[in-house]
Amino acid sequence: MSYYNPYWARAIQNQQKAQPKPQPKQQQQPNKQQEKPRDFGGFDSIIVGKECIIKLGNGEAIKGIVSAASKFWYLMTASGQVMVVNKAYVVMVMPVQPQNNTNNQQNTAGGANAGK
Repeated sequence: MSYYNPYWARAIQNQQKAQPKPQPKQQQQPNKQQEKPRDFGGFDSIIVGKECIIKLGNGEAIKGIVSAASKFWYLMTASGQVMVVNKAYVVMVMPVQPQNNTNNQQNTAGGANAGK
């Protein structure tokens, strides 16, 4: 047994009126400006392409070249292996300074023959 309820007829009619009409989408012009490099963490651009030591939370240290950085990981090459290191486990990132392999004895004050 069903009966007619005028309330539901008005509610459906009001609901149909409240829906906005879809507007035609405009095509967006391609942005001709140069894209800004994505910066995650502020210092990632400093270590990308350089040799670094990355210390993990379990005490393990990985020494290698950081190839790329993302919001969540570092891409490294260490000992001929490609590694993806999750930043959630990283405790410290330390760039390795290149060592100068020249003889430092000649660069001291007084030279190599000082004191003879």
